[in-house]
Amino acid sequence: MLRRALHVLRLAAVAVPVLWLVQHAVLGPSGYLALRHKQQQLQQEMARIQALEAHNRQLNQSVHSLTTDPAAIEGIARQQLHLTRPGEVVYTYPVAPAPRGAAAASLLH
Repeated sequence: MLRRALHVLRLAAVAVPVLWLVQHAVLGPSGYLALRHKQQQLQQEMARIQALEAHNRQLNQSVHSLTTDPAAIEGIARQQLHLTRPGEVVYTYPVAPAPRGAAAASLLH
């Protein structure tokens, strides 16, 4: 009986530290789950960086066209400033009001 108890005690003396190490390797601050979380964050940030770089390229193209292309400048002037050439007539239409339910729904979101 004493021999069996001693065997169980030795087994527990080995098993407890091993289980603690396994738990630390999986759940610890630098364990497997933390590593997976950091990898997911890295992928999200890389995707965000790629989107920002694409947007930056598009903005640089717009700046280049606005500095070199008179038609691009004219398009902005016509669209945003509502400028016209001499003799042109601009027709504007009243903007239809939004439905009452849609306005209330947009305030909730």
